[in-house]
Amino acid sequence: MMGSASLSSLFSLQQTGPKAGTPGVAEPQGAPGAGGAPAAAGQQSSPIMMFLPFLIMIPFFFLMSRRQKKEQEARQNLKKGDTVVTQSGLIGELIESDERIAKVKIAPGTTVRVLASSLGPLEAQAPAKDKDEAKDKDLKEAKAVAGDKK
Repeated sequence: MMGSASLSSLFSLQQTGPKAGTPGVAEPQGAPGAGGAPAAAGQQSSPIMMFLPFLIMIPFFFLMSRRQKKEQEARQNLKKGDTVVTQSGLIGELIESDERIAKVKIAPGTTVRVLASSLGPLEAQAPAKDKDEAKDKDLKEAKAVAGDKK
């Protein structure tokens, strides 16, 4: 076990007082800045710096509101029989919908009730068709070039 002398030397490695201007520490009477002037006189902040965080957040709020508006319009355009996807990833056919609850058929004989706000239209995968057509076109061109070389 450690002796009491070594234990006290461990906790008293540095014998310095607090720095001047530390909050909660009284300054001596002769210290600079204590001549009746407030301590924060040299730390004036401009009004722009005070409102900067709010100015930074304005574009984010604008973009969020636009996205919510687009999602709401897409939800309102859904009709019975459309293929929909929930936020949890379930894909199915919209059976019926009201303002709050929607019924979605996810398998033959299986319908689930979900919040209408969690639904969105399932976008068709048109880019996949374009890729297939591009591959077919490239393949035909490659065969034509190979046939010309013979």
